[in-house]
Amino acid sequence: MPQTSQNQRQKVCSNTSPRGHLSWSQLQLFEKDPNIYYQVYFEGLDQFRTKYLELGKRMATTLENGFDEEHDPLFELMAVFMPAYPLREFDIAAEFEGIPLVGKLDGFNERALVVGEYKSGKHWTQGMADKSGQLTFYALLVWLKYGKLPSDIFLHWARTDEDLEGNLKLTGEIKTFRTKRTMKDLILFSPRIKSAWAGICELGEFTKQQ
Repeated sequence: MPQTSQNQRQKVCSNTSPRGHLSWSQLQLFEKDPNIYYQVYFEGLDQFRTKYLELGKRMATTLENGFDEEHDPLFELMAVFMPAYPLREFDIAAEFEGIPLVGKLDGFNERALVVGEYKSGKHWTQGMADKSGQLTFYALLVWLKYGKLPSDIFLHWARTDEDLEGNLKLTGEIKTFRTKRTMKDLILFSPRIKSAWAGICELGEFTKQQ
């Protein structure tokens, strides 16, 4: 697999990406480890289904249905008390300087341009919500599509913990962090998109030559 420099990644490239677009999950994985990105998106390596991903999937299903299929009282409690949105699992797409971006918003009020994101985990803080690259990515998508920044962004956190056997469980604690994004935030974030896209497309060119 070729090595890419920072300067190379800043260049606008032809679309040779494996999905034809850039999502937050792709951006995050490429930044974390280009080699793993290559294995997953170009070679078809299955990503590990961790207990954290499984719990997140169960949370999403519970929120979508309004009840837990296993009738766990803590999941049922979450379904009742987690804030709801007019649109769930909302697909949004836009183009940024020739780069096709896509996202899936957990919750969205299209009229008010309010974004909601549901999270689990042991630890979330206001500072983490304010610095979340995922929420900045979504704010950029909203701005590109609607010509306005989100009026509000909310991160809704259902706290999790592990039992003595290491199994994940909800604790019943739910917190909401309200955050904002400014044009300055989007401008500062944009080089990450350009760099990742250039690097991914370079991997695509390399793959075509094999």
